[in-house]
Amino acid sequence: MYYRCELLVNGMAYDATNELVNWADVEMSFKRGDYDGVVRSFSTKFEFTNGAFSLLLKEYLEQYLNSSATIVFYIRNNSWLLNEKFRCALDFSTFTYSNTTCEINAVDNSLASLIKSKKGTQYEYPVSELKDSTPLYYDRLEMTSHIEWLIPSQSDSSDIVYEFTASNGKDFYMVPLYIKTSEIATKNIIEVYDVEYEKITEKENELSVKNKFPYFFDNISARPLTVSVKCKFDIAHRLFVSELVLHKIDKSGNHTNVYNLSLPDRNPTVHTVDIDKTVTLEPGEKLSLFFHAVKTTTGGNVTVTLSNMTIPMTIEFIARDKPIDVDVIKPVTLLNRLLRSINNDKEGVIGEIAVPDNPNLYIGINNALIVPAESIRGLEKAKVYTSYTKFANWMSAVFGFVPVIGENKVTFVPRDTLFQDREVKDLGDAVTDFSYNVDSSMVYSRVKVGYDKQDYDSVNGRDEFHFTNEYTTGVTLTDNVFEMISPYRADAYGIEFLAAKQGEKTTDSDSDNDVFFAGALLSDSKYKLIRWNVSGVISPSTMFNVMYAPFYMIDANKGFLAAFAQTLNFASSDGNSDVSFNGESVKDDFILGSRLFSVGELSVETGDLETLSDLSGYIRVEKNGHIYKGYVKSASYNYGRPEAVKYILIVKDVN
Repeated sequence: MYYRCELLVNGMAYDATNELVNWADVEMSFKRGDYDGVVRSFSTKFEFTNGAFSLLLKEYLEQYLNSSATIVFYIRNNSWLLNEKFRCALDFSTFTYSNTTCEINAVDNSLASLIKSKKGTQYEYPVSELKDSTPLYYDRLEMTSHIEWLIPSQSDSSDIVYEFTASNGKDFYMVPLYIKTSEIATKNIIEVYDVEYEKITEKENELSVKNKFPYFFDNISARPLTVSVKCKFDIAHRLFVSELVLHKIDKSGNHTNVYNLSLPDRNPTVHTVDIDKTVTLEPGEKLSLFFHAVKTTTGGNVTVTLSNMTIPMTIEFIARDKPIDVDVIKPVTLLNRLLRSINNDKEGVIGEIAVPDNPNLYIGINNALIVPAESIRGLEKAKVYTSYTKFANWMSAVFGFVPVIGENKVTFVPRDTLFQDREVKDLGDAVTDFSYNVDSSMVYSRVKVGYDKQDYDSVNGRDEFHFTNEYTTGVTLTDNVFEMISPYRADAYGIEFLAAKQGEKTTDSDSDNDVFFAGALLSDSKYKLIRWNVSGVISPSTMFNVMYAPFYMIDANKGFLAAFAQTLNFASSDGNSDVSFNGESVKDDFILGSRLFSVGELSVETGDLETLSDLSGYIRVEKNGHIYKGYVKSASYNYGRPEAVKYILIVKDVN
C-alpha cells in the first residue's frame, strides 16, 4: 500500500510525500461519542522540510495573514489508483519554522468540529422567522378552582360565630360571608364577592327587591357551569317559623331553591345546616344564602345564633378557559437554524430527522411541535432560546434519537439503527493485544428520567406528571445515577399557566425562556392536540402530552437502558404518581427486554487495514473458543506506515 501527501498552494499541487517529517503521527480515527453516530477525526499538526517547507514559507512571506494552503492524503489501491482519504486547510496562525523545518496545524473545519466547539452556545431566534404557517389551536386544560367563605366571628366564644336579631315580620337576613381563600384557576368564568349582614324586608308577599339580593358567586361566562357547594354550621333560634335558604338567582331575578332547612316554631333548638350539593348555573346565574323569618308567635325580636362552622362555605368547579392560537416551530426547522448559526450563519449544512416508516411506533416524534414560552404568553416579538446541546439531549431523552454527523449534514436517527444485529467485518482470530474490560461508567444503580420539577403557584400543579421519576436497577456494585432529563418541557400545566398570562402587562416570567413541546395533528387548517388514554388526573379528557410522560421516555430508550439493567423498579416521583396509561401504572416495574449492547469493551489490534464503510453493524472476533460481537467505539488508522489498526469495540454479546 502506497501513501501520498500533497500540498495545494495557489491552485498548484506539490508532492510532499517525502518531505513530511512526522508521517508516524499522521492518523485518522473513527470515534463514537455518547453511544450515537461515529465521527471521523485526524491528526492536526504537520512538520515539513525541504521543498514543502520552502513552499509554505514563500506563501507566508508573500501573503502574510491571507496565506492559504491545503493538505491532501491519498492511498494507492490495488489497481494503483490514488484514493483520497481526507483533506484539510492549514492554519497559518500556527505557522512556526526553524532553519530547515516548519510546523503548521490543520484547520479542523469539519462539521463535527464546529458542532463540538459551539454546541453549548445558547442562541435566541425570533419566533416569527421560524414559526410554522399553521398555528396550534390550544383548546386549554380543565383545571379545578376552589373558593372558601367564612362567617365572620363576633364573639370570643369558640362556639358562637355570628349572632343577629330577627324582628317580627316576613323578613330576609343575609348570612355574612367573607372570602377566606380563593384559587380561581380559570379566568373570565366567575366572580366572587364578600356578603355583609343585611336585613331585607319582604313586601306584598314577594321578593320585590329580588334583583338587589346580595350574592357571593356569579357565573359570568357564556356557558353553563357545574359547581360543588359544601357548607356546615349550626343555627339556633326560638318562637319562629323560618328557614335557611341557598338560592339560585337567574338573570331576570327569579329565585330557585337549591337548599332549604326548615326551622319550626319551638323553644331554642340547635339545627345543623349541612349543604352538599352539585349545582348547574346557567350564564348569569348567582348564588345567595339567607335566613328567612316567616312569622313569630309572640312578636318582638329574637336572637338567631350561627355557630360551630366545621365546613366553610366552599365552592369547587372544573372549567377550561377560551381557546387560543399559539405559534409553533417544527423540530427540523429549529435544528436547521441551529446548524446555520454553528456554521457562522452560512448555508450549506443540512439537518434532518430520519423517522422510520412506522407511524404507531414513532407517533411521538412525528407529531412533536416546539412551543416557545413567549409564544404561549402571546408576547410581541416572541423568541425561542436554545442550544444544539439542548436540542440533541431532548431528542435523545424523549425519543431515543441521536445524531449522525457527516461532512455537511446532521441526521437524527433512532439509536437502535446504529447498533444493528448485522455483521460488517469478521476479524476471526487474527488479532493481537486482546483485552476485555467492563466499562464502569456504564454501570448504574439508579435511573432518573423525565423533566425538571417545576414550582407552580396553584394546587392544580399537583396533578402534573411530567416531572422526574426515579428507579432502581437492582445493581449494587455502584451508586452511579444515570440521568435522562429532557431540557425541553412537556408539562401540560406549565403550558396552561403561561397561557393564562396572556394579556398581562408584565413582560418577564420565570418560564419565559423555557422551551415547551406538544404533540399535535393537523386538522381543519390548525394543529390540534393529541390526547391519549390516561387516568389518575383531574381531567383525563383534556390532559395532553401523555405520550411524552417519563414512562414513554423509558420505552423509547429501553434497548439502551437494558445494557445495565433488566428491570427498572419504581422508587419515587417528583410529580403525580397516581397516573396510569392504558391500565399501566407509573408505579409498575418496567421490564426493559433485549439490550442493544452490553457494558463490556473489547480492545484488539489487527493487520486488516481496510477502512470500514459500514459502522452500524458489528465486528466479529474469535478468541480462546469464544465469539465476540462488538460495535466500533473507536478505530485508529495510521497513514504514515502500515501499522496495525487499533479497535475498541462496544461488546454486543459473547458466545
